[in-house]
Amino acid sequence: MENHPLIGLNMSVLEQEGADVLRVHLDYPDAVAAAGGWPLCLPALDDPDFLREVLPMLDGVLFVGGADYDPGHYGGHPQPVEELVAPRRDRFDLELARRVLEDTDLPVLGICGGCQLLWIACGGGLVQDIRTEWAVSGGGPPLPHAGKDRTGIDPGPYRHDVFLTPDSLAATGVGNPPGNRVETNSFHHQAADPARPARHLVVSGRSEDGVVEAVEPAPDTDWKRSGRFVLGVQWHPERMRHEEYQRRLFEALVAAARIRKARARGGR
Repeated sequence: MENHPLIGLNMSVLEQEGADVLRVHLDYPDAVAAAGGWPLCLPALDDPDFLREVLPMLDGVLFVGGADYDPGHYGGHPQPVEELVAPRRDRFDLELARRVLEDTDLPVLGICGGCQLLWIACGGGLVQDIRTEWAVSGGGPPLPHAGKDRTGIDPGPYRHDVFLTPDSLAATGVGNPPGNRVETNSFHHQAADPARPARHLVVSGRSEDGVVEAVEPAPDTDWKRSGRFVLGVQWHPERMRHEEYQRRLFEALVAAARIRKARARGGR
């Protein structure tokens, strides 16, 4: 029987017909399953015993995208409540991220908002609106990262190149593309702010306008020295999982989870 590592996924909390509901886009669990893992969706429970008992069962974690996290976590300026994730998800995700990163050695992949969550959980701050706050070196407007062109007209799915640090986890994770350059989709208006750095993490991918597109363990950290898989990408590879370089990100997460599972079981 094939060894399927168990990958935990966080979920959105939304109000629907007067009730709070949990939701996850099926692209995420489908991508994990296609890579050889079993996805386990984690509901945003407030009971602290939930994570204490569930985390030891997991072999890896995938942090999914969504709306914005409360800027109060990093001293940002207030945002309209409709731009933010539900408070219950906000509390749960931050606690989950901190416990996974600080108390375990689980492999981690953060996607879009999940990449930002990693940065926040490690003490970093965000660019809260790229269009109005990001200064492009040499002048000019930033790329339309929220999925619209520079005129503000939605042209359909927007893609741009991301330039990855050679030999980085991000570059190897997507399969070392030629020139360390990979084409991605783009659906975000926030990003990790390199001027407000995060503990343990370093930027390893940017778009041509300098916006952060990938983060991973810094060279002088225990995570890096131990080879721990911790990677955040600002795009949505699950929506591009039929493309080779994007599929490989999930394969890399599952491979790291499989190794970690074998090591953990062998130590018992």
